[in-house]
Amino acid sequence: MSDTSQGPGWWQASDGKWYPPEQAPGYQPPGAPGGGGAPSATDLGTTLGYAWTKFTQNIGEWIVLWLVMIAIVIIGSIIGGILVAGAGIGGFSFRFNILGIGFGLVLGVVQGILLVAVAKGAAMQVNGQKVDVGACFKLTSNNLIAGAIFGAALGILTSFCSLFGVAAFLFLGWMPVLSALDDKGADGLNESINLATSRSNETMLYWLIGWLITGFVCFLGAPIAMIGATYMVKQYRGEPVAP
Repeated sequence: MSDTSQGPGWWQASDGKWYPPEQAPGYQPPGAPGGGGAPSATDLGTTLGYAWTKFTQNIGEWIVLWLVMIAIVIIGSIIGGILVAGAGIGGFSFRFNILGIGFGLVLGVVQGILLVAVAKGAAMQVNGQKVDVGACFKLTSNNLIAGAIFGAALGILTSFCSLFGVAAFLFLGWMPVLSALDDKGADGLNESINLATSRSNETMLYWLIGWLITGFVCFLGAPIAMIGATYMVKQYRGEPVAP
């Protein structure tokens, strides 16, 4: 037991403490039937099916978390829209664009941090715990850093072109998950890129779908995307997941 994650596989219980992999619910040692073994490819349909099942098991908590996210994003969007509109557009297009990019950066950082909170809830479920909305927002400094880096990249690139935002998701979408599982901060950047490129066929296809289900249903799909991503990471590591 520890106050912080001590490495891959450590998980955070509802008491806020971190525990080693062998104390996770349903843990089976490597080599045991159904237990951790050599990392393997994951089936996209199985991953999404698992994510949907887990989402529906705690749907009440996920909706509460989603409502909190939407409220924060809406308030931030209104404030940013007022500030940008107040700057005026006519004759000040350059200034307007700069403000728009700046607003995209700030809103992206907020969204990135919120996605880390969602990923923490996903980690709870995949580890066999009930989703605790309050615990999702008990973010460490590393959680904030990882979310800010991911969100800043997402916000800035999306401000220029939506396709650039998709690229940010493809390569950096693992950062919230890695931060939730292992309390990673800036060091999650390289690991996310390495994970995306080393398993490019399945990871990039997954995050393309994840981006779609997250963005096109006003973030309600974010829990499903994060549960599936957490499941994939644990499968790659040969770690147990809750049935």
